[in-house]
Amino acid sequence: MIAPAALDPPDAALAARLLQRVPFRDRLPAGRFRPPVGIIPGDIRSLSSLFLHLAPQPNSLPGVNLTRLPDWVRDALGDAALADAIRNAVQASHSHVDGCLRVYELVAVRLAQAEAAASGTPPVRSVEASAEEGTP
Repeated sequence: MIAPAALDPPDAALAARLLQRVPFRDRLPAGRFRPPVGIIPGDIRSLSSLFLHLAPQPNSLPGVNLTRLPDWVRDALGDAALADAIRNAVQASHSHVDGCLRVYELVAVRLAQAEAAASGTPPVRSVEASAEEGTP
């Protein structure tokens, strides 16, 4: 997999935005592919709903357009760093499933960072930044 913690923590304003739902008009159409039923339609309206949607399940696959996802993250959520990281992860993926797993890891880190920033706890630091500073 990738090193998902390569994201610097968001500032307080971005963290607050990441923890809110986007307006209905800005939702991202998505679904779940569940054999033998097919695609079960839905949508994504927040970073937390994206996290839940991408969570691995043994009997279904996330139906998320990974090509459009970085643009939605940038435009609807306002997170350019996460959007760039998602685009890079998707481009490095060998399959849709691999891409979903890579993006899931990135979203998990960003969600933890946003929650930490919103609660005032120390931020989740990137692995690279911690290594440079010599801190865990």
